Amino acid sequence: MEDIQKIKEKYEEYIFDNLDKEKFNKIINFLIKEKCDYIKEFFCNYLDLFNIEYEEFVKKYNKLNKKYNGSFLEKASEDMNLLEEFYSI
Repeated sequence: MEDIQKIKEKYEEYIFDNLDKEKFNKIINFLIKEKCDYIKEFFCNYLDLFNIEYEEFVKKYNKLNKKYNGSFLEKASEDMNLLEEFYSI
């Protein structure tokens, strides 16, 4: 419960209001398929990225993965600030 409270304090209410269960699940499943081993941290620190439309999320991910020569998730695991690039690409 402590984690949930911290997350609630970190984000504005509209972030939670805009979360769509189906879109959220698709993104989680995509990250699992891509072998992301830090989904909890991704969720806790970049919850707003789960509000991006699924197709747009995948499109942005593919661009970033190409930019980082197929190792975007690996590099982002070392420096989660790289996930900020989702906002600008």
